[in-house]
Amino acid sequence: MFQFFKYLTVLSVTILCLLSCENQEKPDVKKKKLPSNSLTIQISGSNQLEVAFSIVLPNKKAKNYAFLIETNQVGDKKDWKDSTWESGSLDSGLTHFLGVIHDLPFEASRNATYIYKDPNFSLEEEFQGTEIDTAMLRIRMMKLIQQKGTAIDLTKADLYLKPKYTKDSEELKTAKKALVESLNAVIKINVESKSFTLDKRTFGPWLSLNAELKVKVDYISIQTYLQKIAKEVEKPLGEVLEELAKLDPADTTYQEQFYRMNIPSEIDALIKLITTGKESNKEILLVQRGLPKGIKEGLTDFVEVSITQQKLWLFKGGSLVLETDVVTGNEKLDRNTPIGDYKILFKVRDKVLKGPGYESFVSYWMPFYKGYGLHDATWRRRFGASIYQNGGSHGCVNIPPKMAPIVYQNVVIGMPVLIRQ
Repeated sequence: MFQFFKYLTVLSVTILCLLSCENQEKPDVKKKKLPSNSLTIQISGSNQLEVAFSIVLPNKKAKNYAFLIETNQVGDKKDWKDSTWESGSLDSGLTHFLGVIHDLPFEASRNATYIYKDPNFSLEEEFQGTEIDTAMLRIRMMKLIQQKGTAIDLTKADLYLKPKYTKDSEELKTAKKALVESLNAVIKINVESKSFTLDKRTFGPWLSLNAELKVKVDYISIQTYLQKIAKEVEKPLGEVLEELAKLDPADTTYQEQFYRMNIPSEIDALIKLITTGKESNKEILLVQRGLPKGIKEGLTDFVEVSITQQKLWLFKGGSLVLETDVVTGNEKLDRNTPIGDYKILFKVRDKVLKGPGYESFVSYWMPFYKGYGLHDATWRRRFGASIYQNGGSHGCVNIPPKMAPIVYQNVVIGMPVLIRQ
């Protein structure tokens, strides 16, 4: 029977996704008149999903498969989108069809987890979403085509992606024990001449479980906590700038430096101490770092990138949130990162960056000028030093994958971005 479909030349795919309320009337659907020598598979599922997948048998003239997809979603207006293409195989046509199915709106499944509700953790049961398991659907579709089947119910066929962990999973029980144990941590922080105590009354709400049911401590919450400490123990920037103003600008031996907390490093250290669930002491030393030009210009919230140092600094409220090595534009190929004062134009997750001769997927995209922006670079193993001179970017600022989400969470639209030589 499969041989019968080998000579298929025209594949017509009609998709109708109905997501309307129960009492909303369905709009008139554009109908394609199909010849008698066709096979139609009716697909139904949750959210009133209805799909008609039709295969028309060949004629003698066409050599390649011809495909047609028509989609329509019920809403305030009818918006038909048609696309046609040709291919040499049924398999590629099915792949394209499943891609359309995958791109339909869905709600992802969620694992069972525990949420902190003072003073304990409360169970949040798993959620079965509406994301279709397209890999399994492909197998079922191929069988239906061979058997000339006519219908498939996605719910009855169990073709939706399931949560990995449920409320009855042994892994969840083990994870809860780790969460509860973390609440026992008491950390005495000593910095300069001051002491601070960090316990569950503060960090309890920071705790959760990640996708693999490992204890997760909210990075931004720890960062905010340490920024408050930094404001108490660091010399005010106003005083630092006053001292700089008194110095002789002709003194080339002086390097602009001041003492401050290394917040990113201290965040990692506190996460480890919290997850041990034990009492501990933490000494925080202020370290000597250079003074970014943005501070001298009176800014308190900004991103600064140094081309020569291949560094990125992120300041909020006058406190350093992050300092990291980066890679800027390739100088040898004249793809320099543009020097100047810019602003974050917008920020978006999961973006494919395209240009002459390249196409790169990034998880964090923060453009600041035309096609230039800050983003993660998972394809790089090293950052900083002189990489940019011969192996730099196309002009963007490449950030280490571990640091990119921190930058993304802290920058806001309109935040100054200073690109300095």
